[in-house]
Amino acid sequence: MTDTPLGSRPRLMGIFAHPDDESFGMAGTLARATMAGHPAAIVCATRGEEGQIADPALATPETLGQVRERELRTACAAVGVADVSFLDYIDGHLAEADEHEAVGRIVYHLRRFRPDVIVTFSPNGGYGHVDHIAIHHYTLAAIVAAADPARYPEQLGASPRPHRVRKVYYNAIPRERLLRMRAEAQTRGQDFIPGGDEATLPVEEMGTPMAEITTFVTLTDTEFEAKRRSMASHATQMPADSPWARATAEELREFMGTEVFQLTPPPLSDRAYATPERDVFAGLE
Repeated sequence: MTDTPLGSRPRLMGIFAHPDDESFGMAGTLARATMAGHPAAIVCATRGEEGQIADPALATPETLGQVRERELRTACAAVGVADVSFLDYIDGHLAEADEHEAVGRIVYHLRRFRPDVIVTFSPNGGYGHVDHIAIHHYTLAAIVAAADPARYPEQLGASPRPHRVRKVYYNAIPRERLLRMRAEAQTRGQDFIPGGDEATLPVEEMGTPMAEITTFVTLTDTEFEAKRRSMASHATQMPADSPWARATAEELREFMGTEVFQLTPPPLSDRAYATPERDVFAGLE
C-alpha cells in the first residue's frame, strides 16, 4: 500500500493544530524537501481563532481565523508548499471533537495526498497544549486507519485506496534548549515560559530529551532564510516582546538553525530505520 508512483520523490506531510505550528517546527525541513522536488503538504486542525493579536491593526477577534488562514498559506508558500488543508475545528476545543469524525478527516487527507513521511506533535504536545496533544492522538489513529480498507470504507468510492505511511516523526523541541532559554531569560531579569498561558507542564517536563531525538536537520543559509520568512508570515502571533522578535539573527540561527525530530519505531513507522539520521527521507530513496 506504499504505492508512491514509480520515479516520484517521497512525499512529506505535516499535521498540526494551529497556523504557525508548522513554521516554528519544520519550515526549514519543508523548504529542503520542496527545493529537492519532494511533494509536501500541511494539514491544520484549526484556524487559530483564539490566538493572540500582536497588533490590533492586523485583525480583530472576529476576523482572526480568516487572517491566520491567510498567514498560514503565505507561510507555506515561503517554503514551497501549496497543498494546505484545514480540518475546520475550533481553536482550543480540538479535544472535544468527535474522535471518529476527526480521525476520518485526517484519513481522507492521508489517502488523498499519500505521504511517505508524516510529522506531528509529540505525545506531550511540546509544552502540554491540549490541542497539540489531541492532534497527536488523532493523527496516530488516522495513520493506522488509513491503511485499513475496513476503516472509513465510504471514502474509498471517491478517494484513492488505503495508504500506508512509511515513516512517522514527532516534531521535537529539545528539553535542554528550553531550559537554556529560560536560564538566559532569567539572567536578563525576564521570565520565559514556553507556550505561555497554554502550557500545562512544568518547563522541566516540556519538550523531548536530547537522548530521545533521532533526526537532526541542519539548515543551509537558504533553508533558514525560507524558515525565517515563513515564521514572519505569522505576524499576528509575533508580538514585539516575544523571544523570537527580540532575538538577534545570530541567536535565531543558534536556536532554530537545526530542526530535530523523534522517529517512531514500528508499527507506526513501517520498519526500523537506522538512527541517528540527518534527513527525514533517509532510507526511502
